[in-house]
Amino acid sequence: MHVSIVSPLNYGGKILAFDEAKGSYQVQSDRDGLKDWVPARNLRYSCVGAEPKPASDSFFIGSWTLFVGPTPHHEVIDGKGYLVVGPGAHVPPLAINADGTYVWIIDSKTTERGKWRKMADNELKYGTKGPAVLLMKGEDGKDWEVWKKGVNPANNRDAINIERMDLGLSYQGTRLP
Repeated sequence: MHVSIVSPLNYGGKILAFDEAKGSYQVQSDRDGLKDWVPARNLRYSCVGAEPKPASDSFFIGSWTLFVGPTPHHEVIDGKGYLVVGPGAHVPPLAINADGTYVWIIDSKTTERGKWRKMADNELKYGTKGPAVLLMKGEDGKDWEVWKKGVNPANNRDAINIERMDLGLSYQGTRLP
């Protein structure tokens, strides 16, 4: 099936595959031929896609590869100040276990081991869509909220966001195979 607009890219494409469990669609771009997995809400003005099935806190159980997004910072180059955006980077993985524990490898010298629990709706940070779990005393000894983001556009694997409860510091995660 052809869709006239796939957002946020705002061009048409052809639906190649559908993953019912995740509510995601593989779409090939008319513009450049690239294939991406997108949620139903990104199929605009052409069809109504099926939404993913509701997730529970068991969704988070598993191993996740993490990525920290690009961050802007100031640099002085040839005596002038510039706002520069770094490239972002992969960081060590996080394992969330069914027994209520987690293992978060921070770097080659630091591994945080702790407990996690389901979060109540009134505990969620602004903009978070439940369900979410709380990693208690994670990186830097702080609490971190983990919530379902959808799927990774490149490979249709489950995706999460991890955000520190007291700051805007965050990571993106993709389920390891």
